[in-house]
Amino acid sequence: MDRPEQFVSASALAESLSMAMSQMTEHIMQQNQQFQSVVLEQLNHRQPAQEFKVEGTSIPHFSGMPDESVDEFIFRAKMFMQGKNLNYEDQRNNARVVAMLASSLRAGAASWYHTRVAIEQRPIASMAAFHEALTREFVPPDLQYRIRAALRKCRQTKGIDDYVAEFRRLIAQVREMSQLDQIDQFCEGLKPDTRKEITYLRCTTLSESISHAQAFERAHFAQRSRQDSRPGAEYGGTKVSHGEVPPEPMDISMVNTRNISKDECRSRNLCFYCKASGHRISNCPKKPVQGNAVAQLM
Repeated sequence: MDRPEQFVSASALAESLSMAMSQMTEHIMQQNQQFQSVVLEQLNHRQPAQEFKVEGTSIPHFSGMPDESVDEFIFRAKMFMQGKNLNYEDQRNNARVVAMLASSLRAGAASWYHTRVAIEQRPIASMAAFHEALTREFVPPDLQYRIRAALRKCRQTKGIDDYVAEFRRLIAQVREMSQLDQIDQFCEGLKPDTRKEITYLRCTTLSESISHAQAFERAHFAQRSRQDSRPGAEYGGTKVSHGEVPPEPMDISMVNTRNISKDECRSRNLCFYCKASGHRISNCPKKPVQGNAVAQLM
């Protein structure tokens, strides 16, 4: 074999070895990454996430009363667990999640759970199953009809904030009601002036309607209420601005006595001549002395 041919074969061999080494290196790196991922996953499973202490709040309670909402109770419980960094969807936490929900039951709901678990031996395994069991037990079949009837009766009898709070509580339990129907139902319960204003604005969402209604009432009715409740706002049927001194009662001596009639003099026991009290016209000191009277005095 000639030297050039030997050089070419050696070069090809070195290139093939280099390619094989690079492939082997890449394969080893991939295996190393997979191994690291497996180790990290195992460590995460062995070490549960650190839970946080939620300041100023506690898990909500549920008593099973007709005015309580199962959906709202479960939603608030989920928010509380998220605040504690507790994954309620993780199957490994099912037992603890169910225990937390069960401990938050009160009154009739607590008795129901005790009967189901301790007497009937029918435990609940997860939050989803807990939600379903509460719904079957405490949500009446005609709930949607009742809520809609309560919405129709809901009226603003006090301030706008009280009405909005009650309306929100009811509308949160309604299912399959469009935004337009919600706005229409909200406007029906408002005071006449506020209802006209919101109807004129043609709001497209319930939140927008509520915001405009609150702003309208605070701008118009709150200021009027403050003016009426100020000291000295009204005196004898006459409005008095803040800071003014109410007028004093008029002195009868300042009145033009010529305008007092005889009937009024009789009713008030006044002198017909000088319109003063305490004497009659016959002995009025202000009456001019007649001639006969002077002669008698002499």
